[in-house]
Amino acid sequence: MKQIFRTISILAVVACFSSSVALSSGQEQGDAGSATSNVPTTPFEYPMAPDSLPTLQARTSYVMMHFWDAADMNKILSDTAKFNQAFHDFVSFIPYSYADSIKRSISILVEKMGEEPEHLLRMARRAEAEMYGPEADFWSEASYLMFLRPVLNNKKIKNKDKEYYLTQVKKLNSSQIGATFPSFPYTTRHGAGHNLYEYNTKYKYVLFHPSDCSDCSLTRLRLEADGVTSMLTEDNRLKIFVIAPDKPGSGWNAAMENYPYSWEIGYSPKAADMVDLRVLPTVYVLDENNKIIDRNLTVDQLLALSAAIYSTPTVPVAE
Repeated sequence: MKQIFRTISILAVVACFSSSVALSSGQEQGDAGSATSNVPTTPFEYPMAPDSLPTLQARTSYVMMHFWDAADMNKILSDTAKFNQAFHDFVSFIPYSYADSIKRSISILVEKMGEEPEHLLRMARRAEAEMYGPEADFWSEASYLMFLRPVLNNKKIKNKDKEYYLTQVKKLNSSQIGATFPSFPYTTRHGAGHNLYEYNTKYKYVLFHPSDCSDCSLTRLRLEADGVTSMLTEDNRLKIFVIAPDKPGSGWNAAMENYPYSWEIGYSPKAADMVDLRVLPTVYVLDENNKIIDRNLTVDQLLALSAAIYSTPTVPVAE
C-alpha cells in the first residue's frame, strides 16, 4: 500500500508553527556564526500561518491559500529548479489541509500559470511526479486531476501532448468508487476470449494478480477455503475473477489449474490501459450493475465482505 506521506517537511513545520523565522527567496546567508545561517532558503517568501489558528489543518490550509502571494511567476517559471522546489513544497501541504482549501489554492496556482502550453505541461509533469507516479510521497487523485484539466482544456496544446494525460484521466475516472467498471477483454486460462460484462451476478470480485506473483496464492487459498465465499459462488451471487494484467509466461496455465473451476481465470494486457493498477496485486468489488462499491481490499476485508453479503437476504425473482 502506498504510504500517504513520509514526514512533515521542515518547511511545513517552520511555515505553520514558527512565528520567528521568515523564509525568503534569494536571502543571503549570514556568516557561520549568525543565528540565521541554518535557515533554508526558498524560491520566494512563503506565508506563515497566524498564531491564532488553532489546528494543523487550519494552519496548513492558510499556507496553501496564500502560498503563491509573494511569488514573481515570471521569475519562478524561468527557473525550472526553483519552480520544482516551490511546487513540491506547495503540494506537501495537501495531506494536512481542508478539501475546500486544496481546491481553491490549486485554482489560484492554475490561474497564475496562465495559458502558455509549456507552463501548463510543466505543471502537469510535476503534479504527476509529486502525486501520481511511483516515486511520489503521497497519492492524491482528486488533486492530480485538477492539475490536468487546464492542460486538456487548452486549445493551444497539441492533441498528441494531451493524449497521455487523457488516458490517465479516463483510467482514474473509471476506477473510482461509484464509477462503472470498464468491460475489458481478457483471455481465459483455456484460451477463450471473454469480457467482464458477460457474467450477471449480484457481486463480482475482480482480482488483478501479476502472472509472476508468488504471494498471490495465499489469497487464493484463503478465499477458496472460506465456506461462505464458496457458497456465494455456488448459488451465483458472487463471481470471482483473477486477471493477470500482463502476458503470462509458459508456466502460467499450469499454475492456474490449481484455482477453482468456478472462478474466471485469465489475462488482459489491455486492462492497465483502462483501470488504475498502480498497486498490484489489487481487487475491485462490483455490484450487479458493474459499479465499483469498493477497491484495494485485503483478503481479510474480502472475507468479511463475503460474510456481510451472505447475511443479506436475497429478493426472490418472480417467475
